[in-house]
Order: sequence, then structure tokens, then C-alpha cells
Amino acid sequence: MLKKFSYALVMLMALALVSGCTAAKNTTADAKTFKEYTDIVDYDFVAKYAKMPQPEGAMIIDSRPYKPKYVAGFIPTAKSIPTSQFDKMVGELPEDKDTLLIFYCGGFHCPLSHKAAYKAEELGYTNVKVYAAGFPDWKKNADYYSIGVESVKAMMEKGEPYMLIDARPHMKFLKGAIPSSVNYPDSQFDKFKGVLPADKSTKLIYYCGGFHCPLSHKSAIKAKALGYENVLTAEAGYPGWKELYGAGGAVEVSGGAMEGSIETEQFLTILKNNPESITIVDVRTPEEYAAGHFPTAINIPVDELEKKAADLPTDKPIVFSCASGARAGEAFYMFMDARPDVKDVYYLEATNHFEKDNSYEVKANK
Repeated sequence: MLKKFSYALVMLMALALVSGCTAAKNTTADAKTFKEYTDIVDYDFVAKYAKMPQPEGAMIIDSRPYKPKYVAGFIPTAKSIPTSQFDKMVGELPEDKDTLLIFYCGGFHCPLSHKAAYKAEELGYTNVKVYAAGFPDWKKNADYYSIGVESVKAMMEKGEPYMLIDARPHMKFLKGAIPSSVNYPDSQFDKFKGVLPADKSTKLIYYCGGFHCPLSHKSAIKAKALGYENVLTAEAGYPGWKELYGAGGAVEVSGGAMEGSIETEQFLTILKNNPESITIVDVRTPEEYAAGHFPTAINIPVDELEKKAADLPTDKPIVFSCASGARAGEAFYMFMDARPDVKDVYYLEATNHFEKDNSYEVKANK
């Protein structure tokens, strides 16, 4: 009996060993189904760059297909360059080959980001990383993530429960907004937080003036701090919605230039020929301002304008500017409330891009 028991035990141990070896072989085989990139980074590393305004010299790239993956959820500020379209979209990559490129896709078993990273390296990029844990890890750890306006429209059509919040100033909202949205300007977040849903599991979707507008991101972070569990931003904002679906359903105001705005061409002419004749107040953050601004502009972040309004010189016309026109418009109305006696005050209703040498590109918002 003892011999039979010993024999059975030996056979069981042998089977376990064989099974273990087979499992190990399968695991090894799984691990080698694609070639991992050489420089892997984690959530903490990516989080330093996935914020608005995005730090200079970095680009986060989503390697998954645009539909359905990217539009359903992506890391804030990430650009969609699907690996399947990489060769066609090379022009979307930055010219500076020393730019930090962070590729990600659907997690540890997704090869797309690794393949894209090798392609970027072959093109001569010298600072390439892969966030191997990818979007699933971001959703697990981050305060919020972003979605495409296509997903917002799909939620509307399906009748899914959500609250869509326009974080822009009220006058911007009146000029046009995404259907079904309410207007809780970021600058008045504390005033409106009491009317947010009591149910902290409610899906909150913030948007503002497009990819260069930080207001929705700021509000999303504040909402998360209040305990809301499902916070998103629709980064393309109202401009992205209007481009895809038009202004139908919005409270679009017809007519000429927006109240308080300066004609973009007039502004550019003044800037070229007589820049000292106006006071340009850049209301972006100090970090954005340091990364590039109109050459004669001074910096007063919109959050600080109210307390500094009394000290702002009024001996020449004042023009507020930002990245997308949203904060500049907010600054205009804020300043007019604080200094109703001042007449020559305007804001630039345009999307502005700056380089480190203070060169600029200005496109009027339509």
C-alpha cells in the first residue's frame, strides 16, 4: 500500500511539474508575442505631463484607433495618432526631435504603443517613452479622463444619464453651447457647486473653448475633490462640437463681432505697427506665459485679475488675451464689473499659439 501511495505521489508531483513548465512556457510565449520598447514609464511619470496647460516639450500620443477607442476615453491632452495610421500622420509629430514623446494604448497586452515608439525612434526622435500600463491604468489612478464630443452625442442619443457642464464665462455660453449643457463658469465654481447633483456617482462632463482651453480641466479637478466619482472632460469643447454637428440646438446669437471683442485684423495691425499704443494683458497662467506670449503683453492670470483690477493702468486701451478667447472674455467681463468707469477695454476672440521666442500665430474664432 505504501509503495502504491508513494508512486501516486511521485506521479502527481511529476504532472504538477510538467503543468508548471507548460504554463511557464506559455507565459514566456505570451510575453514575446511582441517586442517591448526599451524605455517604460509609469502613471506618476505620465501624470506630470497630462495636464493643461501641457508642459513645454512633451507630447502624449494615443496609439489606439480613433474610433471607437480614443473617442470613448483618452488621457487628458493626448493626441490621437493610431499606429495603423502612423506613417500617414507623421506630420502630426513635433519638428523638434528632442521632444518627449509618450506613447500608450490599451495596457500591458497591447503592442500598438511599443510599435509606434520604435517607429518614432527610427525617425530620429531621441526622447521616446512607452506608458505600458496604458489607459486602463490611467482610469484607475487619475482624477478624470477625456472623451471625444462624438461620445457626448452618443450619450444624448441613447438617453444615458449625465450632466454636461460648460465651464466658460456666461457670455460665451450665450453665444453658443452644446445642447443639453448647463453653464457653471470655472471662475464661479464655488458659487455653483451647491447645485451639482447630490449623487456623487453622477457622470459629470465638463467642456470649454477647445483643446487649448484649461477651464474644463480645472473644473474637473475641483469636482473630483468634492468627491464626484465619474468626472470627464470633452476636450474639443464647443468648437469641436460645432465643427462636427453645427450650432443646431445651441443658443447661437447672430450678428457681428462679439460684445467687447476687438477685430482680430485690427489687433494684428496694431501689434505690428504700434504695439505700445495698447496694453495687452495675458490672462493665462505664469507657466503658459513663460512658454511664449505677445511681445509687449503683461501677465495677470484671470484668477488674480479681480484683486488687481484697481491697479491696472488705463491710460491706453486694454486688450485681454489668452489661448482660445475663453479666459480673455471672462477677464473682460470681470474687469468691467470691477471698473465700470473704464471705456476702452476689449478682449481678443481668437485662438493663439506662441513659440518660446514670442513669435505667434493668431486665428480668429468663427
